[in-house]
Amino acid sequence: MDDDFDIMVIGGGAGGGTLAANCAAAGKRVLLVERGQGPAVEMRVAGTARGSFHDEAATLIDRGPYDDRRIEVNGTAARLYMGGILGGGTSVYGAALLRPAPADFTPGRYYADRIPPEIRDWPISFSSFEPFLEAAERLYHVADGPCTTSAGTADATSTGGHTGDMFAPAMPAAAACQGLPLALINQRLMQAARTAGLSPYRLPLAIDAARCLRCDSCAGFVCPTGARRSSAQLVQETISRGHPLTLRVNCEAVRLERGHRGRLAGVWLRNRIDGSLDRIRARRYVLAAGAIGSAALLLQSGFDHPQAGRNYMMHYSPLVVGVFAGTTEAGRTFVKQVGCSDYYYGTRELPEKMGIIQSLPAPGPLMMARSGLKLIPVWMLNILRSRLLPLLGIVEDLPDPENRVSVTASGAIQLRHQFSDYDRIRGREMARQMSRLLRQTGAIHCVTGLFPTQEHVAHQCGTLRFGTSRTYACADPECRLFDLPDVFVADGSFMPTSLGVGPSLTIIGNALRVAGIVASET
Repeated sequence: MDDDFDIMVIGGGAGGGTLAANCAAAGKRVLLVERGQGPAVEMRVAGTARGSFHDEAATLIDRGPYDDRRIEVNGTAARLYMGGILGGGTSVYGAALLRPAPADFTPGRYYADRIPPEIRDWPISFSSFEPFLEAAERLYHVADGPCTTSAGTADATSTGGHTGDMFAPAMPAAAACQGLPLALINQRLMQAARTAGLSPYRLPLAIDAARCLRCDSCAGFVCPTGARRSSAQLVQETISRGHPLTLRVNCEAVRLERGHRGRLAGVWLRNRIDGSLDRIRARRYVLAAGAIGSAALLLQSGFDHPQAGRNYMMHYSPLVVGVFAGTTEAGRTFVKQVGCSDYYYGTRELPEKMGIIQSLPAPGPLMMARSGLKLIPVWMLNILRSRLLPLLGIVEDLPDPENRVSVTASGAIQLRHQFSDYDRIRGREMARQMSRLLRQTGAIHCVTGLFPTQEHVAHQCGTLRFGTSRTYACADPECRLFDLPDVFVADGSFMPTSLGVGPSLTIIGNALRVAGIVASET
């Protein structure tokens, strides 16, 4: 029986959409299967009727662009804030694409007694991976800087708790794009950080300043103008150029069917509109449904590797909100612009590897009400919002086999995840540093002890990690499953550790790397 396609890609997010577009551009017949709906229509800006993806109620309360499955999280059914339309997380992300540090590829240097020996080094080197990060920055039109956290190899013990020049801005070729004007509060934030001896920088953003409306509620919403680069755009551009990419939306992969000699006999797909089923064959298959979705699909298909679904990670993310006497402009313009990596390797008081700090948009009045301020009138919440500046800490959480994705006999997805005491200790220290920085910027009060709810699963990774041994990893260094050699992994599932930065750029870079391998075999 002839194959229907050269390559089938399951999931159209950062990894899947990028890989599908690149393989199709290379002339391969690609089928991209997306569980959610297709490209969003042009969105109108805030103030539109309920139903627009740019409306807070429709987007964050009704969760229009998010995955519509209910997944059991630590015993409670929940609908997760997980991208559920073409583009996946890149359709609703904040577009900050940062490179990992070289030391992230050798985590044993910092966690030797906390992680298994088998994952103390990634199975590929940073130097061999770096060209794919550069290509990812160009492909996603990254502007501003630094787009790297890798200017050196010193650690916190040699820099007095800071990384100093290690994180000095390094501008790739892609950064020739004009960046967004820096909000006044962020100018103050950067000046305060420099005065404190830190090295803040403008976040490398995949946003076209010429088309950007500088929306105050950017992250979490579908971009109304397409200024924020997404894998959905790559897919649409590839199709419009006439490359052989077939897109099936509202289409769910429900089972991988095993064939002979380790090869799949096909993938069963369900049309979510009419419920019809069909089996599609390809020469190669790529899993890119996210660290939750890809692991669940393999488990539902009887893939029984002992590491499958385990070691789920998602970063420990303390939030500190600075309250200012005057306006921060957070109620009317884009403020997610500043990053700080000075505590990547810890502080003088706690020299443990941590991660980065970055500014965030202020939450809208409906989300503020949900967080405990429901008795305050909306007009007052809007005034309060205009005087806020949130900072987010991204603290690298470590793999734990008990943090896992599993499926029930009926196929329902379950997620178990708890952060460790080690994560919490480092998170408290990061929060302390964020509070200090906000006060130095002029905040009159800092709200601490805030964290995303368990429904927020950004930065998910680790459930089908790659490595050199099938005993300790599901996939080989090429991201090919050991037990299914015609199946590859191209989402965050492949990562053995979670890095000290958000994983988006790393996922995109890896998708470009894997695309070259898959295309060469078809």
